[in-house]
Amino acid sequence: MLSRWMNTAIIATAIIILIGVTQVYTENAAAGRSLSKAAGLEQLLHTADDVIEHADQWVIKWQAEGKGDARAQAAKLAVSLGLADPVQILQTGHHVYRSEGTVGVSGSAVEVLLNAADTEEDRYYIIVQLLGGKKLDRQRLLTLHEQVGEIMAESGLQASWNMSVQGMLPTKDASKASMGDADKKTGEPFAGIEAKLFRELHMMEVERYEDTDTKSVSYQAAELPLQVQSGPHMLNMQLAVHQISGQGDTRVTVGFPVITIEY
Repeated sequence: MLSRWMNTAIIATAIIILIGVTQVYTENAAAGRSLSKAAGLEQLLHTADDVIEHADQWVIKWQAEGKGDARAQAAKLAVSLGLADPVQILQTGHHVYRSEGTVGVSGSAVEVLLNAADTEEDRYYIIVQLLGGKKLDRQRLLTLHEQVGEIMAESGLQASWNMSVQGMLPTKDASKASMGDADKKTGEPFAGIEAKLFRELHMMEVERYEDTDTKSVSYQAAELPLQVQSGPHMLNMQLAVHQISGQGDTRVTVGFPVITIEY
């Protein structure tokens, strides 16, 4: 749990630095329909199923900038979310107020993490994360997701959200990926996953990153409900395949509109 909080602190600090960037996450009106928060999430979960057969991590991040007292806002949100009183720590010179809780039974529960960070005089940044594991109760996640959006709106926050899903390739596929030259390690499994997505979505490659162990591509897919501006392009989805050094395992991550966890 401590390591999770440390990771959250790093994320919070990064968002403090990149506030101007994080604010460009938007609902995608280009799809020509207005989706509820739950319906939008359900669509992304379906798309993630095409990418990852056995996901073991789901992370939804709600985030918003606000004006006023970070401590007071954190306390208000904690009550609304059913969490304990936030605790205060000092992170890279900023006061951060945190609380956590679990909704549901062990194994299929959804963890809720709240962070409120002072960013400058009389301003703050809020992050509410929903985390699920291998036996995630999807209906509970859908319900919580919509509730968090409503709670943040009722608190006067203009919040945006993103989602990342992660899992391992099946052993037989990972074994194939670990054999051969560096390009085949990630290239072959990536191509197979990408082919599935092209059958489901009208999408176009926009950005690409590759090294010996990782391949990552960002896409424009206007029918998906989230988007972010990157230069002259809009991104709706990012896919990454990573060969874990020294283990022979291959990890797959998909993010909407981009990946916001380590891949």
